[in-house]
Amino acid sequence: MAIVTAIDAEQRPAQTIEVGYDLASRYDDELIVLHVMPQDLFDRRRRAMGDSEDIEGGSPTPVSYGTSRGGVSETSSSVTAYSVDDAEDDAADVAREILDETLDEYDDVTVRGRVGDSTEEVLAEAERTDARYLVIGGRKRTPVGKAVFGSTTQSILLDVDRPVVTVMRDNE
Repeated sequence: MAIVTAIDAEQRPAQTIEVGYDLASRYDDELIVLHVMPQDLFDRRRRAMGDSEDIEGGSPTPVSYGTSRGGVSETSSSVTAYSVDDAEDDAADVAREILDETLDEYDDVTVRGRVGDSTEEVLAEAERTDARYLVIGGRKRTPVGKAVFGSTTQSILLDVDRPVVTVMRDNE
């Protein structure tokens, strides 16, 4: 089994990772640290690279500058399109960076990146890995704030089919 810890790059959730790692260590499970790149960010990055491919398909349009992912190849000066695989690698890099900033040493930890709706991707990862626990972060909000603005945490809690540990922090 695994413990899936979903993190948001904007919040830098050190405590969420620490709780996930403690659970994984306690149960001798693998810790999976997951970061989901929102679809709109992926779309903006794809457009910035000059990719004209839309949802129905099409051919990518090369651009004249390189990127860390899907950029200028070692043997060619052509630039490739920013793909979902590239974005998932970038999201995994974010998860790894936050993990490295949080824990000095760690064993049996996997980082993963996904692209899309955070709630859907987190729930799908928990299902794929048959997670023992799902560890997520949350912010304390007023009831009105929850109703008006919605919450990924709230959506996950309403739709999940396994135990969830929610690490709360004060609203900033």
